[in-house]
Amino acid sequence: MREGGSEYRYFKKVHQGKPLYVLTYGSFSSRDAAQAAVKTLPAKLQAGKPWPRTLGSIQQEMSR
Repeated sequence: MREGGSEYRYFKKVHQGKPLYVLTYGSFSSRDAAQAAVKTLPAKLQAGKPWPRTLGSIQQEMSR
């Protein structure tokens, strides 16, 4: 995982044989707090349909 600034990080994975970069943003106290933060993102980012994930699910995906 690489840092991209103070709040976001990203990692690369392979999806259907092609590289895919996954962006993570922030750390939140609850799923509700994360969902509220999604609503404050710029429209272009919201168009990508971001969704909250747990750290555990991200770590599991990175280990594949």
